[in-house]
Amino acid sequence: MQTRQKQERIIEAVRLGLEGDAAVEFLCRNGYATTSASIARHLRQLGGRKTVEKLIEEGKSNAEVLQAAFPGESPAVVPHKPPRQRELFDAPPAAPPRLLGADVPLYETTKLTLRLPRDVYEAVRVAAKAENKPQNQLIVDILTAALSRMP
Repeated sequence: MQTRQKQERIIEAVRLGLEGDAAVEFLCRNGYATTSASIARHLRQLGGRKTVEKLIEEGKSNAEVLQAAFPGESPAVVPHKPPRQRELFDAPPAAPPRLLGADVPLYETTKLTLRLPRDVYEAVRVAAKAENKPQNQLIVDILTAALSRMP
């Protein structure tokens, strides 16, 4: 299942015209650690980049491209998740965000992805463990404290 989800993101990278480092960065931002060689291997499994591009030009969705590449699999096996960016949709989120067990959130939240040097990440991990807090909450506390001191 994880492999098919990663392949779906690779198809999306092809759809966006990304190659090389740009495709690797796109997949990393989507939560899949990968390399150019790994992307090439997955594209070969899908029939090659040209085949994927041809299917995209025919108007096939990512799920349909996966179905064409792996015809023996049932459609239930091929993942088809809607995007998570709720700003793109008119419908409100299914459930309001919760803040560490609170029944009502104090404020609206937004997801943020950070690239940290490995030593800083390890320091945050150790500090969160020492304070018995989730890493995200520790980072929120640090940012809140630092921003409250700014004019």
